Amino acid sequence: MQKTPTPTPEEKIQELLQKRQDTIAKVKELYKNFRGVSHENSSAEIKQVRIKVLEGFVDSLNKELTSLGYDLKRNR
Repeated sequence: MQKTPTPTPEEKIQELLQKRQDTIAKVKELYKNFRGVSHENSSAEIKQVRIKVLEGFVDSLNKELTSLGYDLKRNR
């Protein structure tokens, strides 16, 4: 059985940037119709949880990109 070649750091950065861009687009789309959580509205609570999970994923992607030497502030 052959091992798949590990991606170079540049390939990994490009892959992470694409995931980050896709996830940010999903978060923006969810925020378009989100009006906050009203009292005992389970649908709104689920939307809020989904947004927070995606925001956490973006944060973890940012940390991984930084650990690979990518400067988020300089390369916006």
